[in-house]
Amino acid sequence: MQWGQIKTLFILCFLLLDIYLLLQYMEKQEQADIGVLEREESTIEEQLELEDITIEASMEEEAIEEYYISARPKPFTEEDLSELEDRDDITYTTIDGTILAAQLEDTIVIPPEGSEVFIRDIISSYVLHSDEYVYWGKNDNLNAYVFFQEKNDRPVYYNQNGMILVFFNEDNEMISYTQTMLGEADTRGDAKTLIEPIKAIETLYDTNEFYSGDTITTIDIGFHTRVPLENGVQVFAPTWKVTVNDTRNYFVNAIEGLSFSSQETIFLEEAVSNIISRLRTSEMDETLKNELILRLSSGLEEN
Repeated sequence: MQWGQIKTLFILCFLLLDIYLLLQYMEKQEQADIGVLEREESTIEEQLELEDITIEASMEEEAIEEYYISARPKPFTEEDLSELEDRDDITYTTIDGTILAAQLEDTIVIPPEGSEVFIRDIISSYVLHSDEYVYWGKNDNLNAYVFFQEKNDRPVYYNQNGMILVFFNEDNEMISYTQTMLGEADTRGDAKTLIEPIKAIETLYDTNEFYSGDTITTIDIGFHTRVPLENGVQVFAPTWKVTVNDTRNYFVNAIEGLSFSSQETIFLEEAVSNIISRLRTSEMDETLKNELILRLSSGLEEN
């Protein structure tokens, strides 16, 4: 056989192989496109059902409009502190005017099974402006009840400048607390239409935050720190809080659609460490200072 014929034969063989591979690729691509199309056509509710993920939370059906807001830390005034001045059952101090640290002379029993309302009623007798705070929950790692301040009737999640930490001992007795406050909130820009709650759920589903068998128990709207400014002002974005199995909390920016999970223990540890650091450098009664530092430090050491 002449070389020219052999070369032609090789060319034909490679051509047939290329055609075969091309047909195989086109077939697989078509199957992939069909799969994508099927996923796109199925609703998020159907996808959750397939994954055995249920929604028990009630969700807003009408469109909600909300603003970005801004606020700065609020110093405690003499008028604020006058409510504590004449009390014999509380020893308190302020740090840089913006952190109130208080020690109870007598411990107050808080039953472990006490309801949120019951706990709030007890706390309200000792903290300032209690009606501006909402109960968040109990953190056993630091032996503390956590309260977040509200702005525009919505909680501000995880902000060191707007929270109350009520510390309890091994007998679940309230022994001390720290408190910070945000000042008046200002709106920024125009009101924005928030993404729907189901869209927030879809965002979390797409980022693989759910597991088979999960139950989405509550969905609430609040604010979360978006960006701190150099002048001390903080900007807060409307944020959906999605709670799973009554234990795991996830947050989705209700305007931009970005998701993030909470790292509660890390946040609280940083908040307590910051208070301890500022206590050490404060010019306050040494006995009270040492007692407060010991109380706060013990929570960190146990954790």
